[in-house]
Amino acid sequence: MMNLTFILFSVVTIWGVAVMTPGPNFFITAQTAVKRSRLAGLCVVLGTCTGTIIWSIAGFFGITYLFLAMPWIYTILKVLGGSYIIYLGIMSIISSRKSKTELDISLENIQSLFLNWWTGLITNLSNPKTAMFITSLFASVLPKEPTFFIGMLIVALMVLISLIWYSLVVLIFSSNTFSYHYNRMQGWLEGFAGIIFIAFGVKLVFGSR
Repeated sequence: MMNLTFILFSVVTIWGVAVMTPGPNFFITAQTAVKRSRLAGLCVVLGTCTGTIIWSIAGFFGITYLFLAMPWIYTILKVLGGSYIIYLGIMSIISSRKSKTELDISLENIQSLFLNWWTGLITNLSNPKTAMFITSLFASVLPKEPTFFIGMLIVALMVLISLIWYSLVVLIFSSNTFSYHYNRMQGWLEGFAGIIFIAFGVKLVFGSR
């Protein structure tokens, strides 16, 4: 059997790089932390980690085989997920056009901690390519006959890496220094974030596997 230490080291390396690469999860976490609060950002992180649990367990049991057997399922998830990310981008651009006073009132009174968790979860689950990547990760690091214990240990490690990284993102983006500079360029930054989201969404919907 492949050495357990090597397996875990491979997971830390591969998943660590994947998590730290900026994508929809990163941008929604950073945006929430700087616009709302540190607590709201951490709720998004918990939602993202919940999505990681779902995708990684599905990956361990081989969801890629389902996608290969019924490609239309993958296509539907890809289109729905990409459309949701595009929606986030459009809402961010619309938000950038509002005054700071309007933004503060709407965010503080309407956005709940549950909705922030839900946003993190849906943003994570909206990209079926994550399932493909995770399944590939399991295929590359697991021994020929993996035990359930090893699989769940890898899942726990992936969630821990996601939790640590995105929590660090929240701490940085919710700091007073960063918030001060953000408030001075709020409209421009939100518009830029919106464009990024739309670009990710369009790539997901129209891009190849």
